[in-house]
Amino acid sequence: MFLSKVELSNWRRFSKKSDEEPGLTVEFSKGLNVLVGENDSGKTAIIDAIKVSLGTNSSDSIWITEEDFSIGSKNLRIDLYFSGLSEKEEEYFFEWLTLPIESQSELHLCLEAEQYEDVNGKLRIKKLLKAGPSGSEVAIDEAVRYLLSITYLKPLRDAHTELSAGNKSRISQVIQGLKEFSGDNNPEKKAIVKQFQVAFDELQKKFDEPVLQKIKKATQEFFETNLNKQPSIGNKEMPFSEILKKLNLTFEEVGTGLGSSNLLFMALELILFDQDEVGLNLALVEEIEAHIHPQAQLRVIKFFEHESQNNDKDVQYIFTTHSPILAASLPLDSIIMIYEGSTYSMGSGKTKLDQDDYAFLERFLDATKSNLFFAKGVIMVEGDAENILLPTFAEVIGKPLYKYGVSIVNVGSLAIKRYSSIFLRSVNRQLMNFPVAILTDLDFKDYVLVDGKNEQELADKLSHKKEYFFDGIENTKVYISQPWTFEHSLLNSCLREGIEEAILAVNYTLLSHADEKKKEWGNIEDGTERATATYKFMIDRKISKSIVAQKLAQYIKNNKAVLSSKIKEDPQLKYLIEMIDHVTQNGGDSFGV
Repeated sequence: MFLSKVELSNWRRFSKKSDEEPGLTVEFSKGLNVLVGENDSGKTAIIDAIKVSLGTNSSDSIWITEEDFSIGSKNLRIDLYFSGLSEKEEEYFFEWLTLPIESQSELHLCLEAEQYEDVNGKLRIKKLLKAGPSGSEVAIDEAVRYLLSITYLKPLRDAHTELSAGNKSRISQVIQGLKEFSGDNNPEKKAIVKQFQVAFDELQKKFDEPVLQKIKKATQEFFETNLNKQPSIGNKEMPFSEILKKLNLTFEEVGTGLGSSNLLFMALELILFDQDEVGLNLALVEEIEAHIHPQAQLRVIKFFEHESQNNDKDVQYIFTTHSPILAASLPLDSIIMIYEGSTYSMGSGKTKLDQDDYAFLERFLDATKSNLFFAKGVIMVEGDAENILLPTFAEVIGKPLYKYGVSIVNVGSLAIKRYSSIFLRSVNRQLMNFPVAILTDLDFKDYVLVDGKNEQELADKLSHKKEYFFDGIENTKVYISQPWTFEHSLLNSCLREGIEEAILAVNYTLLSHADEKKKEWGNIEDGTERATATYKFMIDRKISKSIVAQKLAQYIKNNKAVLSSKIKEDPQLKYLIEMIDHVTQNGGDSFGV
């Protein structure tokens, strides 16, 4: 069995909707699920809802507090749905099952909590866990809940302390959660306690001469002769739980680092991940990348991916991550993105990506591109020049992209179609409306090199290209550098002087040669013709667009005060202004839990 769906109503920031629908619905698949999204999007809220409803194998103390209720609410509800039950599981959970006619059986649990004041006016919280078909749930006992408890790996912050001996010893908690040591009359527990008793008895003999005999000489003088009191070193009889607190876990090597300790901590937690015939085998892992270097992150995530694909194991993992490295190494089918208070699976059949696109992205989606899953808006570009210039351009017009949570993704001209529909939902699915801007070149060079007059063909090409990239569907907009390329449009704008100087600086070492060429360009009166001549020179001389872009970016920064208003008013750059306005529409405000 596996957890297939979670519904949250008045849980933290996910208030119940006006139509009484849950504030958030998350669908999970069997195997590997990874929650991604910008900071404070609600990843931890989802994990905590599962954890507080089902409990953990290590018997952590988990409480519902006043802060868990949505603002203004005194009641909350968490609904969990389980699918894929085996025959044995159906037999055990039969009285609580939902048995639809045309689909497989389903187990539904709900946790309800309410705030109230007791007779003394103190705020109290009561909660009730129930199971059964929606609307007909009945209370369940702890035995049922125990079979549904999960393994939880919290964000790792101080693994050295967690693994050390003491009252909060994690190894102590984990061992007590193992079925091998459950029950008060467990023979293994009794044997360990007895062995410690024997060990202390032997230790007592070692203290006889150096300690007891010396004490005895003094006590014989302190007490009357007929009392004859005999000192003795005994051991405090320790229960099994106290013995475990004396244990610590480490590697044999001296000086184990924090990263290695975190991996050891993770391995310790996973021993709670049972493979019972009846019950849930679910592990929740928060911020798996914490304190682990990139290569170790990849090894860890590949381990879990392999485990989830093992047909011999009935397991499920739900991770959260802020790491583009991990997001890039995962299959898209496992990624669930949280955006604007809703969740969206990136899996096959749930987006407008084709099957070939999924295969392509699994090979080529790297860390620099996967940051799109952690943004509030995305600009997809075809080349390095756009990637370099657009942040500077946006900053000069007063909308720095980093302040608005906007990522620029350079996907290359041949691959841009592969990425263009990643945030577009398939038919009959909740629309995502994620702001995406696709910046592409029209590449209609014949318009300026041959006749320069075919306006209808230009309009047709523009319309076709926008349709090709899904312009206007959901919140995707296509912005086209026309009639030729991005650089050509800049050469025909108020940035002409800066980009011409950059081209000349890259191509010429002698200033006189640069001045001569600049004078030649200056004699061309028509702006489009001058841009064409300059751009053609750039192509013919194979001048690096990236280096030119770097120099132009510096020119824009150096002349920010003069250029800011000119850029905003330039009709040749209007499409870039509109593009930046589009992807910064969410304002950059934090989306709190």
